[in-house]
This record gives sequence, structure tokens and C-alpha cells, in this order.
Amino acid sequence: MRPIIAGLFLSASLSSMAQGADADTTAMAKQLDEIVVQAPANIVVGNKHIFYPVKELKSATNNCVQLLAGLQIPELIVNPATGSVSLSGDNKLSIRINGRQVSEAELASISSKDITKVEYIDNPGVRYGDANGVLDISVKRHDGGYGVMLNILQSPNRGWGNYSAAFKYYLGKSEWMVDYSSNPMWNMDCYRDNYEHIISSDGISISRFEAGKKVPNRMVTHHASVQYSYAYAGNLLLNVQARLLRRNDKNISEGDITTDVDSTSVIGFERESSLIKSWQADLDLYCFYKINNRNKLYLNIVPTIIDGSNSRSYLSSATTIDSEIDNSGSRLLAEAIWETRFAGGSLSSGLRSSYSYDKARYVLSDAIVKEVTLNNYIFSEWSQSINNWQYAVGLGATLFSISHPVSYSASFLNPRISLRYKPADSSTLLLSLSTTTVPPSINQLNPVLQQVDAYQFSKGNIDLRPFQRYEQQLAYDFSYRNIYIKGRLSNRYANNPVMGEKHYEAGDIVGSFANAGFNNDFEINAMLRMPLFLTQLTLSVDGGWHSTVSKGLNYRHTYSQPFINAQLMYMSGPWWVMVKYNSSYNSLWGEMISSTNQNLLNIGVGYTYRKATFMAGIVNPFGNVALHSENLNAIAGFDRTYQASGSNQLVWVGFTLNLQQGKRRAKMQKKLDNSTIYESINNTMK
Repeated sequence: MRPIIAGLFLSASLSSMAQGADADTTAMAKQLDEIVVQAPANIVVGNKHIFYPVKELKSATNNCVQLLAGLQIPELIVNPATGSVSLSGDNKLSIRINGRQVSEAELASISSKDITKVEYIDNPGVRYGDANGVLDISVKRHDGGYGVMLNILQSPNRGWGNYSAAFKYYLGKSEWMVDYSSNPMWNMDCYRDNYEHIISSDGISISRFEAGKKVPNRMVTHHASVQYSYAYAGNLLLNVQARLLRRNDKNISEGDITTDVDSTSVIGFERESSLIKSWQADLDLYCFYKINNRNKLYLNIVPTIIDGSNSRSYLSSATTIDSEIDNSGSRLLAEAIWETRFAGGSLSSGLRSSYSYDKARYVLSDAIVKEVTLNNYIFSEWSQSINNWQYAVGLGATLFSISHPVSYSASFLNPRISLRYKPADSSTLLLSLSTTTVPPSINQLNPVLQQVDAYQFSKGNIDLRPFQRYEQQLAYDFSYRNIYIKGRLSNRYANNPVMGEKHYEAGDIVGSFANAGFNNDFEINAMLRMPLFLTQLTLSVDGGWHSTVSKGLNYRHTYSQPFINAQLMYMSGPWWVMVKYNSSYNSLWGEMISSTNQNLLNIGVGYTYRKATFMAGIVNPFGNVALHSENLNAIAGFDRTYQASGSNQLVWVGFTLNLQQGKRRAKMQKKLDNSTIYESINNTMK
């Protein structure tokens, strides 16, 4: 049921709200008190699209997300009301503040007046791992004073809210920050309609039709942190951040079941509930040191501890299943990057090492499963510009090892080549080839057999191995005045990937995972951003078509689908009005078709008065948020749709308050990826 809440509704669409310019771009813009020298809206330097917000845009907005919506950066899907910033489809966005990877929630704490530039990298190098895009916001540092941020969003007619607050204190070279955010959802009615077709081991055909009933669900996540940073003369930056994450979700589904067995119908019921509770605490230790004008060093260490529980109750006319799992574990992430410039180019080299320990205790059976993994990644990349050409050549090496529940090691080479040509100042042609190593997850490796319902079981596969994903991209973009157009062909091929499969085992149907075959996704994509009638009214459209072929142990499936994301943004003086639509984007992986985006219509309006912005809007005035999934397996397939009926005509109101007092100066960059995410060990949810 977790996908109903986290993937289907507010987690994706209603989630919680560089050092100054590089040496070769410093002259493009500068700010002297209240006098702003404006540069072109979009400057392209290599693979970076650089945006310098003008004074009028800073005055009309109150925080970073609102400013991003006003910039209308191609490829980004930005909701200024709820604070969500993402890429379309199945693509991963790395969000950074002065180079440091952050969550969406931290963007809301930044005053738009403190933002000097925004960089978007549409083809990041090997140092960014598997990110498809990087958004880096350069923010000024204060010499003294304080900052207070408050963001409150609330629905008066539904059980949904989004709250965040932050306090910053600046003293000389030091900066302190305390922040808290929460995005609760309660009594949100959800249901699912489901059709299952099952072939038992003795050849009996079983069809099950579930008519879902509306049941209230709950989801809430609390995040709090304390941060201290010290900067000295642009040559040294020390940053320490302690973070605490609390999650408490209750997901329920129920419905009437009609079961047909050899032309005989039986009417019954089904109810499934899951309670997930977890704590995660980590300490982020970071250091930047500028050795000289050509050499820079970045170090990062992040120890993490996790603790959680997952209980499941399944009740139907045929069976009763209860399970409870206690999870605990630890993580250790260590990163180091060295950057140097010579011979007209730049070299970036580094090491990223992650250690994880996970322990799961199955309370009813007292079985214990442990997993210990180590993932080391060494990389080096050289980039250089020659006249109208820019190229980058990189190589990464991955060494993955696991000692529990099975012991093995695997190594991979991950090359990357990027070639960019500018035939004119207004256009760019890009060719990119890259390889990424993807390790199996803890749920995929979990060897414990768990019962799903009266007909099916599930378990992981301890023999799974990491696999490689190969990506190819050909893109062309063109800009003229305020019009931006981009076309892209991309292909993503995974060799022997970890994909789901179902088989008979001792007369039972068991769902598991295997390295087999391939998965290939081809996509045609086009983007357009342009003013519409008035310069204050901007249209952004991102759409296309993708086709997937997935071949596993005993199957071969194909799937294709068009998709579109569109946004109208009107900004004039202190006002902004937004109309935003995202179609569903369905991915085929193995035998599973699942949605990563939903059909979602969001309308919002905002007004900024001095330090506050007042907002209101409505979500889905003409329908529910729905998440469709389909399993194409021949012996146990299904076709189901999760509906968040409480999302229909959800009205929201809110305001942001951003008070800043103190003199600003440039802030140094933090470039390392320091995020770790809690994952519960449970793969039995229907």
C-alpha cells in the first residue's frame, strides 16, 4: 500500500517545499548593493546552463522554489506552492546548494534575494554518479545578522499539510542553522481496483476481481537538523550537520473480492494494512580546502544509524497473514574529490566508498537476516574546450562486495564520453555515452520466504549480482531571445539486470528476482519554453514518446507510451499564477509496468508583500490522482489502479515568511553527494 501514498500522491507532487561564479564566468554578472548589471537570461558554458536572476524576479518571489519557477528552466518540473523540483519521467535530479547535495525541503529556507546564480547541468559527469541532471544554486553568505524562514501550507477540506521552519544566525566567519519540516497526510481516502489472473501448479485457472472501498490512510515524515559552518578567506570551509528523520505511515486497502475458479464464483473480502515506523540519524562532516588557484580538495564523511519496524496484517475469506519485522542498521559514506586545472583543461578525480550493515528480525518466527555490503567507486574525468568544441572523457571503477547473507565480490569499469559542439552562440549539439553500475537492493537479496496471500509467496535471491546500465544521448538545443527549444534522442540499455520473476516452488507460486536478459528503453523527447502573448506569461512544454523492450528468464514484453508535462506561469510585479499538468509516465521493468508520474493538474496563485508570500490553489479539480500498475506474468499477473480519492478538488492555502538581516558575501561550494535513505526490509505488499 505504500505506493498509494508515497508514489501516488503528495510525495512526488505535493512533497515538502558556489561559491560565486566560476573564474571564466565571473565577469558575466555582478551585484553592487541594489544596482544589478543584468546578463542574458540563459548563458551556456560547456554543459552548464547558467541563469542570473534579475532584481524584478527576486522582488516578486520569496524563496528559492518560487524563483526557480519564475526562471522556467527547461527540463525542470517546478511547483512553487508545494516546493517540489524534479525531472520528468524516470530521471534522477541531484539538487545542490553551493554544490552540497540537499533535499527539496532545504530549498524553501533560502531567500530569493540571496541567490546569485542558478546552474543546471543537463549531462553531468562521472563524479555525479547516476544523476541525469544537476541543479546547483549559488547562495550568498552573511557576515552577520540572522535569518528566519517559515512556510505553512494547509488544506481546509482535506487532511494534508506541509510545514517547515528554519532559523539562521551569522557571526563573522561562522553560520548556525536549526530547521524542521513535516509533510503530514491523515484521513486521506484511498482505494484500489484490482484484477488478478492466477494459474496454479496443477493447471487450475483462477481469476480474482477486487472492487476497492475507500479507506483513510496516513503518512507523515518529520525532519530536523542542526548545522554549523566556518569559512575562512575563500580557502577553507568546514561544515557539520546533524540530522534526524522520523517516519510514521499507516497504509490500508480493502475491498470485495469475486473469485472465479473453473467457472465457479465465490464472493468474499480482502483487507491489507501496513504500519511503518522508522528513525534515521546521521552526522555530515565536510571540509573544503583550496590548495592554490589550480587545485581544490573536497572531503566528506557521513555516519548514519537507522532503526525501524514494519508490521503487516492481511485478512481475506481464504487466509489470515500477520508479520512483523524489526529493522536496524548503520551506514558509513566517505568521499574525496580533487580538482585541478592545467593545459587548458580540468581534471576531476575522486573516491566514493559506502559501507552498509542491515539487520532484520522477523518477530513471529524469530528469524534473523543480516546484510553487509561495501561499494567502492573510483573515478577520473578530463574535460577541455577547444574553439567551438568541448569534450569530456571519464572512467570509473566500481568494486562491490557483500559478506552477508552470501559472500562475493564483483568489479566493473564505467567509461563515459561526452562531445559538445556549438555551431553558433544560440545552438548546441551534444553526443553522450555513459555506463553505470547498479547493485541489488536489500529487499531483492532478502532470502526469507514471506507469504503474500492465499496463492502467492515472495522472497529475494542471494545470488543476485550488480549489473551495468548503458546510456546514449543525442541532443540539440536552440535559443532565440526568450525562446528555447531542445530535441533529444536517448536510449537506456541494462544488461542482465535485476528483474522480477515468478515460478512454481513446491506447488506454490513464488515471486523472486533474477539477473537475466536485458531491458532497453528508447525515448524521443522535445522541450519548448517561450513567452505567450505577454512577456510575463511563459509556456513550458516537455513531452515525447518512449518504448521499452524487457526480456527475462521466460518472457519478452514490449510497452510504449506518449507523455507530456506542461506549465503556464504568469509573473507580474508581486503576483504569480501557475497552471501545471503532468501526465503519467509508465515504465516497464521486467514484467512490471508502473507509474513514476501521475495525471495531475495543479492551479495556484501567489502574492508577495514585503517579506511574505500568500498563496492558494486547488489540486485535480477534475479527477483523482491515480497510479496504475500491471504485472504481465503468465502464471500470476495483475492489473490494478490505486486511487487517492481524497486528492480530488483538494484546496490549499498558505504563506511563506522569509526575514533576512545582515550583510551578504559569496559562499563556497560543497560538491559531494552525502545522502542516505532508510529502506525497510519488506517485499510482500500487494
